Amino acid sequence: MKVYFLSSQPCALTINDAYFGLTDRFERFADISLKDRMFVRFTPEGALPISFFLTENIRFTPPSGCEIYLLPDGLAIYARDFPPSDLSLQVLLQKRFDEGTLTIFRQGALQLSLETREGFFVATLPPSFSDCEAFCESGLFFLKSPDSLAVYTQKGECVLQEKVLSHRVENGVLSAVLPLSDSLGRVADCEWSLSESGVERTKFSLSQARTKNGESEREKIKDELLPFAFFESVLIGANYREMLSDELAPDYDKIGAYLGDFCAVTLTDDTNTCGLVRKKGDRLFEVAYFTVKTEHGKICDIRG
Repeated sequence: MKVYFLSSQPCALTINDAYFGLTDRFERFADISLKDRMFVRFTPEGALPISFFLTENIRFTPPSGCEIYLLPDGLAIYARDFPPSDLSLQVLLQKRFDEGTLTIFRQGALQLSLETREGFFVATLPPSFSDCEAFCESGLFFLKSPDSLAVYTQKGECVLQEKVLSHRVENGVLSAVLPLSDSLGRVADCEWSLSESGVERTKFSLSQARTKNGESEREKIKDELLPFAFFESVLIGANYREMLSDELAPDYDKIGAYLGDFCAVTLTDDTNTCGLVRKKGDRLFEVAYFTVKTEHGKICDIRG
C-alpha cells in the first residue's frame, strides 16, 4: 500500500536504517507492506527522533507523537510532537496585559502559560512560536511568529492556530491570508469575528498569486477551486447556496447530512475532488473523497 510521510518540522527519514529523504509538510510516499514490520525513524534537528515499527496496528493505535490519516489507497503518517533533547528552563517572552500575564518558556517542549482572572493555564506550543510577539485584542491573547498565528482565550483555550502570510485586527475582526498546501501560490482570504469566548470564521474566499509586469499580484480564483471553496463553506457553516446550480439548490438542506461530519478539507491532484478529514479517535483520522461536477461556474452534482 501507499504510505505517505509528513512531519511538523524538517526531518531525515530512515526506513530499516536506510536513508529515505527529507520530510516536511509536503508528503513523500512509498509502496510498503505493513506485514514487513519495517522500522521507521523521523530525525529532526534540535529534538529527539520519533521511531516505531510499521505494522497493521498503526491503523488503530498511532505511534507516540504521530497522527495517522487513513486513506482509500493507503495511509499518511504525520510526525508532529518530537521529544525534547534539552529539559532546562528558558523564559523566551513575558508580557503583562490588562487581561493577564502571558509567558512563553521552554522546558523540554515549548510552552505557553497564562495567568488571568479565570485562573492559571499552561499549553504546549508548536516549535514555530519559539520566536514570536504577543498582543491582546477583544479579550483574547494573540501569538504571531514569522509564519503562524495563534489565538487563546483567558481560559487558556486555543481557538485559532494557522499558517498565515499576513494578518490585521480591526474593529473586532481578524483578517488573515492563509497559504494553501499546493505549489500554485493559492491562498485563502479569511475573516473571523472576535469575542472573549473565542473566534468565529465569517469569510472565506480564494485567490491565486501571479506575476504581472515583474510584480506579484493576486487574482480571484473561479472554477478551478470552486469545489474546495464549497467544501470549506460547508465546514464553517457559511451560506454556499449561490455555488449550487438551479437543479441542486433545492437539496441545500440535505447536503450537510450527505457529506457528514468533518474537521478539515484537503486538496488533491484533481481540482474537482477534495478529501474530507473525519476524526476517528485520538490522533487518528480518516479521509473520505468527494467529487463535484461543475457547469457554468456552479456545482451541479456531488459524488462520494
